[in-house]
This record gives sequence, C-alpha cells and structure tokens, in this order.
Amino acid sequence: MTTATVSPNTVSPNNTVPTNAAALLNDAAAIAGRPLSAVTGAEIQAPLIQGGHVRYANLDYGASAPALSVVSAYLNEILPFYASVHRGAGYASQISTSVYENARDIVRDFVGGRPDDSVIFTRNTTDSLNLLAGCLPATDGRPKGDVLYLDIEHHANLLPWQGVPHRSVVASDTISGTIEVLRAELEQGNVSLLAVTGASNVTGEILPIRALAALAHEYGARIVVDAAQLAPHRRINITADDVDYLAFSGHKL
Repeated sequence: MTTATVSPNTVSPNNTVPTNAAALLNDAAAIAGRPLSAVTGAEIQAPLIQGGHVRYANLDYGASAPALSVVSAYLNEILPFYASVHRGAGYASQISTSVYENARDIVRDFVGGRPDDSVIFTRNTTDSLNLLAGCLPATDGRPKGDVLYLDIEHHANLLPWQGVPHRSVVASDTISGTIEVLRAELEQGNVSLLAVTGASNVTGEILPIRALAALAHEYGARIVVDAAQLAPHRRINITADDVDYLAFSGHKL
C-alpha cells in the first residue's frame, strides 16, 4: 500500500495544492488504483438504501484481505490435484505434498529467511504465538526468563504470555523513548524473550525491528515479532534484521 501524506503547511493560503504536491497525490492515486482489478471481488456492487448500486469499498483489510486474482487463479489450477499431504502415495497426493512443501520455501524467501529457518504453518498469528509460548525453553517446567512486551500489543501478542512469567511496559509517545523504556527493563535482567509488534493495529506506527532485535540480543534475550499488520505493507528481512521468530497471517496479505 502506498500512501501520500501532505502536511498542512504544504497547502497554499488560497487552498490550491502546489504542483509538486499535486503530482505526488496523482502518482499515489494511480498506484493505489492499480491493485483493484487484481483483487478478487473488486467489482462487487453494493446496494444503496435509496436505490441503485455502488462499487463496494473494502475498508476492512486490517482484519482480513481478499485474495489477489493471481492467488485465486493458482488455487483453481491446483485444486484438481487436491489430496492428502504426506499421507498418500498416489499421483495427486505427491503433487499436493510437493506444492505444500514448496510453499515453505516461498514463505521463507518472502520474509528474507535463512536457509535453516523453519517455516511452520498455523491457523493465524495468534495460533503461531500460542505455539511459541508453549515451546519456550524451560527449566523445571518454567521458562528461563521473563517475556517482555509493550502495553500497545494486540491481544494476539498479549494473551499467549499470560501463562508464563511476563512483564509489560508502557510504550512512550516516541520511538526513541520506547526503546529506552525497554532498555531500562532489559537492564534489570532475567528476560528471555522480547515480544513486539512490527506495526500497530491501532495507530499504524511502524516499530524499528532491527534496532529492537539488536537491543534484545545485547541483553541475551531473543525477539519475536508480531508481523500481522507489517507483512502486508512492508518488506521484511529477518536475516538482515536478525529476528529470531516472526508470526503473520496469510489471510491478511
């Protein structure tokens, strides 16, 4: 998604938009208009109360996104070969298994994963984080250290940690302030995992994942990123950012 932002100071006193700002908005409109035909259901007509119809505008992408046409077309292409995965020796089962396993490589490349990174398919981001919460390294049945997270996290990155030792810190109104708050908590020690969102589902704020990963590692902790809202809108490279765990939902892409 491309967004053009024009500050109040960009508009002239007579309310005309300067040439450069107008060009920016036109370019953004052209880019934003392109994907419509590439999304299934883009031409849905919604009925109006007063009669007639208007093209439906889906403003709920944060919850779930309609499939891209190319995805829908590929699904239709492989549906005839649908069969059990890893549980059959038949031709269709072999095809389904191959497609399923190849999808792991596609996802790994999509997030800039390392060759030895594991790609695990779950139901959604919440399910992924719950799975991780249940697999934390433990000694005598308890995690080796606390899970640290911000108070701005989505419930998907809050509730899974309630069953293990955890600490919540209040995010600052600036990125630099939030980093310092986390640093102060990490300096107290006994933190095994930093759990953070990549992009807030409330404000849309993008957190500096690379800096947060470096901060966690500096104090001997690992980092897990809830990328449910980040993955659809920003390129992710867990190798360059040195991220240990990443969770996101395919249905939001």
